[in-house]
Amino acid sequence: MTTTSAAIQPVRTRWSGALLTALFLILAVVLFLLFYYAFPGDQHYTALLLIGIVSLLFALGSYLAESFSRDPTYQRSLAWGFFGMGFAVLFLTVGLAPYYGISGATVVGALTGLVILLVVLIVTVFLIGWRVRAVRATENQQVPRAGWRSESAPSAFSYAAANSPSVPTTAPPPTTNPPPSSPPRSP
Repeated sequence: MTTTSAAIQPVRTRWSGALLTALFLILAVVLFLLFYYAFPGDQHYTALLLIGIVSLLFALGSYLAESFSRDPTYQRSLAWGFFGMGFAVLFLTVGLAPYYGISGATVVGALTGLVILLVVLIVTVFLIGWRVRAVRATENQQVPRAGWRSESAPSAFSYAAANSPSVPTTAPPPTTNPPPSSPPRSP
């Protein structure tokens, strides 16, 4: 049987999560700028819609990346940031399109787009609430488990002694004569 030494244990760093978050944010900014400048000036509306949708996809990716981390603080903050940015960009872009002379954008079309975005937002907030409730339920289940883990395990002998059947009350009273030292012989 081998045991692992302390030298083989994984090394934890506190800076790797922050560094990966910063690199991912730089990538997102460069990608969003590329989207914005790739479209000509009269099609920035399409670029803003694309930026909002990609931002929501980044939020989903950051949320799913939480499962790969022991401390998902950075991924969770990225998910919330991209979630807020995505919906803000989409609501502002769709809602203000008719007022900035976007060709083909009408007030009725903008209101229809806002209703669709609102339904997507409501469904997303419902799913977030459901997930938060599930996480809290799991945390509540961990409280008694932590108590059980902190208790010392009983030995098999103490468990057997504590749970042995008791002598029934209808048993005959013990005799004062000692039992014979050897069993009687048959003739």
